[in-house]
Amino acid sequence: MACFPGFFAFAGDPPSEEQKSSTPLLLRKLPVKKLLGLKSNTSNAETPAGGYKRWSGLKYSGYARSFTQYRVMPNFYTGNPNLTEKSLVFNGVEAYNGSLQGYQEPLLLLRLEGNPTARTFFKVEYAMDNQLTGIIKDNGGIIEGTNTAYNRRISTYRILQFEGSANTGIGDFKLIAGGGVLWHRVSPFTFWNYEYRDDLFERYPWEPEGASFNRYNQFYATQNIARDARWGNTATQGFILEAKNLPLGFGGNIVYGKTDNSGGFTAVKTKSPRNLVAGRIDKGFGMHKFGINYFNQFGFLDVQELFKIRQQIATIDGRLNLNNVKIYFEGGVGRFQDFIAQRDQEDVILNNYSKSNVLASKTPMKIIKGDNYGVDYNWAPTVMAQIDVTKEAFNVPVNLMMYYIDKAVTNINSQVMNTANPHALGTAENIGSIYDITTYYGGVTDIQQMANNRWGGYLKHEDTYGKLKVNIGTGFAQEIENLYDSISFQHRANSFTRSRFAFFTRNNGPYGNIMNIYRRAFEVLAITDTVSNYKKGFNSLDLNLKYKLSLFGRELILANYNNYSSVQPGFSAIPKFSDKAFLRYFYEEFMAFYAFRPKLTLIGFVSYEKALGNNRTQLVDANGELIVNSDNKPIADPNGKPINQRGYGYGLGFDYDFSGRAGLYVRHRWFDHRDVNFTKDRFNGQETTVELKIFF
Repeated sequence: MACFPGFFAFAGDPPSEEQKSSTPLLLRKLPVKKLLGLKSNTSNAETPAGGYKRWSGLKYSGYARSFTQYRVMPNFYTGNPNLTEKSLVFNGVEAYNGSLQGYQEPLLLLRLEGNPTARTFFKVEYAMDNQLTGIIKDNGGIIEGTNTAYNRRISTYRILQFEGSANTGIGDFKLIAGGGVLWHRVSPFTFWNYEYRDDLFERYPWEPEGASFNRYNQFYATQNIARDARWGNTATQGFILEAKNLPLGFGGNIVYGKTDNSGGFTAVKTKSPRNLVAGRIDKGFGMHKFGINYFNQFGFLDVQELFKIRQQIATIDGRLNLNNVKIYFEGGVGRFQDFIAQRDQEDVILNNYSKSNVLASKTPMKIIKGDNYGVDYNWAPTVMAQIDVTKEAFNVPVNLMMYYIDKAVTNINSQVMNTANPHALGTAENIGSIYDITTYYGGVTDIQQMANNRWGGYLKHEDTYGKLKVNIGTGFAQEIENLYDSISFQHRANSFTRSRFAFFTRNNGPYGNIMNIYRRAFEVLAITDTVSNYKKGFNSLDLNLKYKLSLFGRELILANYNNYSSVQPGFSAIPKFSDKAFLRYFYEEFMAFYAFRPKLTLIGFVSYEKALGNNRTQLVDANGELIVNSDNKPIADPNGKPINQRGYGYGLGFDYDFSGRAGLYVRHRWFDHRDVNFTKDRFNGQETTVELKIFF
């Protein structure tokens, strides 16, 4: 199985799905008889002459890639063991010391697929890990020296996927089984995935084949921010049964498998809390459709089956297509249960699942046994509604969304950011640890992004004015309960570079407040108020402009993105621009893509960010030392100074297409980050990345 603990959704096999959903790969028919060992006179016909022949659709495809990064940092976070002044990384492995300094992404992907019969399909993929950490075991033990910088072996992941379909008198059915990754969606609250924004300067490992400038033309034409096309779907391993064209207009699907943030299909065998059942029943009424959705994630946190976890969500949704107006709504209830079962053996408990490991908060914890804690949130409501008004209605197209999501509705496999529940993890030891990267305490959301323990919404306008494409929006939200005295905000400038300072952990950086997930970094800002008799309000403004013109007879695309966010006590319809806000964050980004030659695209990139805290947030003294109490928690001080950050990023690069199936992609970035008051929070340098990718 192609599963990588910590970020299953970005494992070796997803690139194939991206290529499949975007630009088709080159598919070639194999000499089937030779491949199957058949003689020339062997008949393989399933139907009479002119009908379908078995195995006649057998195809192969794939790609090979090399990804090299060279980084020089005169100033870096000295407390981080992964950082050095110079770094040279070949396909994820540091050349200087052999450590792993890259994401687990495929170096080579081989795919074989075909139709054994007219109604069945199979796919076998071999994804070869670019970090070369394969090991050899002898009688259950690891052979000495097989996993060192001097003796690396490739890791191969076999990925099997099978599909079968049946068209019957009562409907059309399709069963998908297997993995590595099956991509699917049910509804935003149950089984979905939020689509984070990324700039186009950085390359993705799943970029499809084709002319490079097509990528930027698509970015311009769609009036949207470039993302992995698979996002919006959630990854699973297991079984998916889809039904369409059932009597009376019914349809639906059932998902049984595992969630995407764990490391193997053995979740079923070990009963870990990554097992899931989800599904949907829907019915069409002309142009409209309504559905019932369900999600249940379940399992135990320990082998003794003492620590049971269950997340359940049930909703009803609908899509209404009216004249010049489209409406989508979803509403229902959810609950989260994470508790210690009553047993006679008082000593059979997980010692790490204790009060000391639970982050301090005002969240009511249900005490079950001794000093051990659990969470039991009963059924609570969740609802959202989105309205799209076309230009024909009022000459100005607008999009409006409102939502209300209780803290009990915790689902990290949905479109909803988890800001309220640090217990939604696969192992009890990770609660409150550096490996909790699913909880964003007081998370600052993007426009269009929802969060639990919060109500809010956004208003957005998208339109084209000649060659200028405009996307402008404002978002507003407020907590339902003030559970945590902290704020989590995203560092957009140099996010890919920052995220590799430490992989998939929190409490990083010189002040222990940085959390890194896949290709992006967040900072946690503590609030020092001793009395929190308010609810935090969240606001954002977005402005995205794109323009296309001709320069010296060649196409030039310009793109500008701006974001301003604030977090303050109480609700506000618009962002706060004064120091009454706990946090003020601004980000500016400008990109240019120029088709200099038919095979050569030049790329330019500039970014700037600024983050300011007020005196009610964590402070430092004149020497840049964090002001804390005896428990090492940030406290208020009349002489303290809050965060005052600046970040810069500049980049140049080019894409060169050898052909539609091979290309060279070079990027060079200069980056700088510093805080005027938190003087330890500083790094700068430059980085070059070179990718060579060949499709076949």
